[in-house]
Amino acid sequence: MPALWPPAELPGLHIDMGHWDRRAARWLRFPTADYRCGQCGEVESASGDAVRAFVATIHRVHQAECTAHTQGT
Repeated sequence: MPALWPPAELPGLHIDMGHWDRRAARWLRFPTADYRCGQCGEVESASGDAVRAFVATIHRVHQAECTAHTQGT
């Protein structure tokens, strides 16, 4: 497995759009998305068909579940 690109260790949403081969009509590399919280450090991921919904909702979903926010209350 190749090493992570250094910014992948930084907080935020990192998306790999994958690689679709039109001639073969198949994915050579599936899309993936990783979210790293800058507050609690938790990492959540999605791949394939789940990437679109993950990207659209991860900030809101994680905000509601983040242990850094819930520990203070």
